[in-house]
Amino acid sequence: AGVVRVYLPPDANCLLSVMDHCLRSRHYVNVVVAGKHPAPQWLTMARAVEHCTAGIGIWDWASNDAGEEPDLVMACAGDVPTLETLAAVSILRAELPELKIRVVNVVDLMRLQPDSEHPHGLSDADFDTLFTADIPVIFAFHGYPWLIHRLTYRRHNSG
Repeated sequence: AGVVRVYLPPDANCLLSVMDHCLRSRHYVNVVVAGKHPAPQWLTMARAVEHCTAGIGIWDWASNDAGEEPDLVMACAGDVPTLETLAAVSILRAELPELKIRVVNVVDLMRLQPDSEHPHGLSDADFDTLFTADIPVIFAFHGYPWLIHRLTYRRHNSG
């Protein structure tokens, strides 16, 4: 499993960054999932490179938790799930303005695994920094739900 990399870029600039990385890599199986239809551009090229290098991150500009403990984490992986998540966050903000929401975008799906399971995996501390240890998480993903479960079930906030 250590040779597999799965990338779900949220926009065209992230797709460019991911493809540049994949085309330069050797001895890995790189899976890139991206749509073919025009979609919103969320990040500048510089921010896209930064985000894709990290593989996962809190989108401060889409969040309103201001670095505090959120009431809800909205996570997403992929272009369409990102669009859906940001639309849902917009609705939640309009209907429940006091709700503190953190938006986490995942480009490199392998970042969800523990670092003991995959070279791209996150430590438990880094995972908890993003997703917290006990706050509800809604994860938008157009793949099989069991995949996200299998990547995260050993984490503190998995149940």
